[in-house]
Amino acid sequence: MTDRQKYTLLAAALSAPLSLFAQAPASSGAQNPVPSQVATLSQPDLSANTSGGVDAGLMRDKIFVRKATEGGFGVVQFGQLAAQKASSEDVKKLGQKMVDDHTLLGGDMAPVADELGVRTPTKMNKMDQEEFDKLSALSGDSFDKEYVTYTLKVHRKDLHEFRTEVTQTTDPQLKDAISNQEKVIATHLFLVNKAAVALGLPSAHKMPPAPVQPVNL
Repeated sequence: MTDRQKYTLLAAALSAPLSLFAQAPASSGAQNPVPSQVATLSQPDLSANTSGGVDAGLMRDKIFVRKATEGGFGVVQFGQLAAQKASSEDVKKLGQKMVDDHTLLGGDMAPVADELGVRTPTKMNKMDQEEFDKLSALSGDSFDKEYVTYTLKVHRKDLHEFRTEVTQTTDPQLKDAISNQEKVIATHLFLVNKAAVALGLPSAHKMPPAPVQPVNL
């Protein structure tokens, strides 16, 4: 046998297994996970997140209660300071009323806060602390005007936030607490605005809005 014939036979022997493998039919029980299974696994299961709306509502309620309790805590601290430092007897009385009423409001909100896992505040928020430090350095008419101006701003903001939350929350206990406290805050806003008018503050309404109904705590 010539060298050429040996080479031809060797090449045929080496290529035979590859040809058979290429022509062999696929097993009928075989599963091909690529690419369909891989593509399926890579897609997020959006249908599983069915509680997103509930979680969002719960988080909104928690944030509201935390801010409300912190704000109420601050109002009490400011009221105590006003009852001590105000030069006007009317402002002193206003400060003491803030202490008395917001202490009761804090107690009214406490069960709701506990239910939602919101801790009772032990210090003022940053904005209130900065204003408290500013007020502590003032005296006389300057103190009275600054205290009333800040209290007016806070109560306007609070009344807006309470009225917004009461229309959004689905928690019946929180809704009842907000409804009760909203009337008190509206009364406070009327009283603080009246004090602002008496002090000639530009932030006061010319015609103070009367509360929806008198509230006696």
